[in-house]
Amino acid sequence: MNRMLFALTILVLTVGAWGAPGTQRRFDWLSAPSALAQAPEITFVGQTTIPSSGNVKYPQVRGYGDAAHIAGSAGSGDNNFTRYWRKAADGTLAFAAPVTLGPVQGQPNYASSDVTIAPNGRVYVVGNNIGDQTIYLWSSSNGTEWNPSDRKVVLRGGGFRVYPHVAASNSRLWVVWNQDGRYRYRTTTDMTGDGGWSGTALVSGHESLGHPAAAVSPDGSRMAVAYGVSAGDIYVGIWNGSEFTERRILDNQFYLADPTIAFGPDNRIWVAWRAVEGRIYLARENDQGNFSVSQLDHAESYGTVSISVDPQGLAHLFWVGNRGDGWKIYYARQGTDGSWGFRIVAPGAFVANGMGAVTVTDFAYGHGVVEYFVGSGLSTRYYLFRSPGDNCLAQSITIGNALPGTNPPVVRDPTVVGTISASAGCTPAEQRVVLNAQDASAPAAAWSGAYNAPITNLEQCRQTVNVQLRANNRSQFDPQWRSVTFIADPQAAGTPVDAAVDVMNPKMFGVIASTFSPVAPAGDLFGEGASAGDPGYTRINQMHLRIADIGDCTGLNEYKVLFENDTVHQSGIITGTFAGNLGVPPQAPNTTLNPGETLFKVQVFDRAGNSFTLPRRMVYDPPGDGGEGRPVMNLSGTNLTTDTNTLSIMRDLIINTIDVTDNLYRRGESSPTRGYVNVQTPPNTSDPTKQFWGLWIAVEYLGKGANAETTYPQLPSSGLTFDNLRWQPIEVRDAAAGARVRLNLFDGVLDRTASSPTNGFGPDLTKDGTYRVYVKALDGAGNASAETYVTTMKLDPGYEVVTIRLPIIAR
Repeated sequence: MNRMLFALTILVLTVGAWGAPGTQRRFDWLSAPSALAQAPEITFVGQTTIPSSGNVKYPQVRGYGDAAHIAGSAGSGDNNFTRYWRKAADGTLAFAAPVTLGPVQGQPNYASSDVTIAPNGRVYVVGNNIGDQTIYLWSSSNGTEWNPSDRKVVLRGGGFRVYPHVAASNSRLWVVWNQDGRYRYRTTTDMTGDGGWSGTALVSGHESLGHPAAAVSPDGSRMAVAYGVSAGDIYVGIWNGSEFTERRILDNQFYLADPTIAFGPDNRIWVAWRAVEGRIYLARENDQGNFSVSQLDHAESYGTVSISVDPQGLAHLFWVGNRGDGWKIYYARQGTDGSWGFRIVAPGAFVANGMGAVTVTDFAYGHGVVEYFVGSGLSTRYYLFRSPGDNCLAQSITIGNALPGTNPPVVRDPTVVGTISASAGCTPAEQRVVLNAQDASAPAAAWSGAYNAPITNLEQCRQTVNVQLRANNRSQFDPQWRSVTFIADPQAAGTPVDAAVDVMNPKMFGVIASTFSPVAPAGDLFGEGASAGDPGYTRINQMHLRIADIGDCTGLNEYKVLFENDTVHQSGIITGTFAGNLGVPPQAPNTTLNPGETLFKVQVFDRAGNSFTLPRRMVYDPPGDGGEGRPVMNLSGTNLTTDTNTLSIMRDLIINTIDVTDNLYRRGESSPTRGYVNVQTPPNTSDPTKQFWGLWIAVEYLGKGANAETTYPQLPSSGLTFDNLRWQPIEVRDAAAGARVRLNLFDGVLDRTASSPTNGFGPDLTKDGTYRVYVKALDGAGNASAETYVTTMKLDPGYEVVTIRLPIIAR
């Protein structure tokens, strides 16, 4: 695998949506300090050197309850001692002298120590004594009472072991380490560590690299190990009761190393690690057991990237690095809204291999320890950060009136109701419940543990219930809010279903393809009809129904076509959009569809069960067996002339007079409440110029001869029929005297002079001569008149074709 190193640039936090890998947003927190103020505010309390901590490599820290627990192998040269420090989360930098547990001889890089705390609060420390090839274990019920002589043996002899780490549930211990190019472990259910250890087994068959990291979930039900492998990928091994099941978290083009692991309060696994090319990553286990990865781009860590998760399920990161402006300590904390707060501290010396932990009481305390080099000496430096804790928070917020089985919850009511439970140790006096905005000035109410909030903006889909509590022993509300999100989709909204519904002539919108071919005959001209017309008319027993989701909060689910009496004619399930041809409902249930207007309704449902109903209309206008449905064009009362321009293929037909009558079509017929409005000339049943929709026009090229019209008689002639023509429907919006209809002589023209008649010329400048134009009248349904008006047009040499001039773009 090719993993390329490249230069550091800027530190950018990329936060991915936990349930959707690959969905990311970038936050340039170094170049946008104003954004930091919107994230959790973090105070740097200070730093201090931990007493008696010289020569410690890889110091370890864990948080539990109100205390930080620290372990390391301290001393001088290769003669070190496993030492343990405990510090209460009191907001101070005060450390008492450590507890010295026992000797761990050997090079400090390998003779290291580790600490962990079981869910019940019991503290365990391991030390790796290279001198006698033994991993030792000590334990304390609370971290304040130790018996260094009560030393247990995890494993003795058998090879060169490095980097031991310990994890503990209430009923099982694990110790994992790196040996001979593999991660190995031992486990026991003897919680004193005195015996019952399993044989040494592999965590993974992959070649090992550096430290493994081990953790147990807060309720003790899960245990996992995170590790990097020599190929540069990150894995997690999850304990299944008898062994580890391996999952790969990330394999990309970078070299990945030094992961740490933690569990959230929901027992999900979190992992953080670094890429040696200058990136930091973190991942969280999702509902499917996969890991969604986020990254801090170009954030170089010198050693581990330590991850902790607080009781709110929010991540805390701690690392050390040098981005070119000196060695720095970095602490990052996730906010409840997904934003991140950061604090950067200059230690004033070279630092490496940072580890962090978090404890939460009235405040969230971030504890960090690093290898701190001053001159030729090495000590352990402690850093303390403080941010708002969970003094009195809504531990849980329910949406009580959500539709069953919806996730996120969907509320159909104009109000949202639910319950609130307070965090452990908090007795609230007041509650503040605000929708969407975390408004600390909003009115508060006495604590009841329940809420009923009106949804003021019923059209807003995603809404948030924000809750702030005040403890009965405090005068101020806790600055932290807790939130839960729901989808508001009430029937009472102005538009309970956001959908666009169109009913139209299916031929007009091309949803039934035209059968006319530009070359070969394609059947009965009059049987197929024009491929355009008025949207409210159809010549076949079909209409095109189109339903589009235009932003409904829960999405569309179903449609129904109803008769006027609300009887169902047809229904169907839809997802998002629907487009299809349906039969036109007859004028009444259980009857046959007759020519003429039919009125019906379209009802649309969303996934929340909301519905709305729209009245619609369609005029069924078939041609009729005897042609009674076709428009009739009186040729004796019709006069169409051509323009005088003979040097362009774009020409006008000028309507001097036209006499067309139709049985059903009336231009301008409107039914606004039925979703159809024709804003053309108003209806007038006595005016024949308003009883047709447009013209059906076809063109022939007859050549340059003086007797072209005699040489090529009108169709049908010489085996050719009307079906050989390319008929173009053109709407006539105004049929008053002098109205013009624009057409292109070359568009689908039939070349009568060719040995095999073809349609269309393209940009041909040699086709001057005589053109014959055929014209039929069309009603709104696409029915054509049987009568045909015929005229000719001349095209003189030197004519122009249509051209489009495009700009020249020079690079």
